[in-house]
Amino acid sequence: MGRLIFTVIFLSLFSCSIDRTIVEVSETEDNILINFQKLGSKSLLKIADKDEPGEKLLLCLTFIDKESKRNLSNQLVKFYHTSIDGNYEPTDPNDESSARLNGQAVTNDNGQIYIETILPGDYGSSADNRHIHTTVFGARPEAYDIHFKQYTGYMGTNFVKGSDQHFLADLKRTKENELVSFLTIEVKNPDQTTK
Repeated sequence: MGRLIFTVIFLSLFSCSIDRTIVEVSETEDNILINFQKLGSKSLLKIADKDEPGEKLLLCLTFIDKESKRNLSNQLVKFYHTSIDGNYEPTDPNDESSARLNGQAVTNDNGQIYIETILPGDYGSSADNRHIHTTVFGARPEAYDIHFKQYTGYMGTNFVKGSDQHFLADLKRTKENELVSFLTIEVKNPDQTTK
């Protein structure tokens, strides 16, 4: 009986653990990355410079209208996140969106934005909650968060799966040993009338 209980506990712990496996990009994904890196300057965003502590992260993002599935062109989007230590370091202590690591870009005709930054640290006392805040101006709602599959716990993963404002990015590794993710963000009620 004791062995059965041990096995059940072991299996339940093992099944809830986070799979931190990060595979290398495929040749197709590498070509997609190269194309994102060639986007026009308004759609390129460098949040963290080369001296910022942390693991380099490249994001290839595509924004689409959730209902029509059309690409959101010429859409202003803001991004912000914590440092590797999990601190926002906001310039306004009452507004975490004024985080030191922040920036904004405009989607191209295909709804694309390319970002160079670092993998954020865990925020607060919780572990495995690394994320990037995204504000899609004029949408209703405007807030959409990017979480990372390899750094999101079981409960966080279930939360993301149950939300249409949170997205789970699968991290890959480039040949240069940088983290990269390719993600489509479905935006509810975008305001495309003035675009």
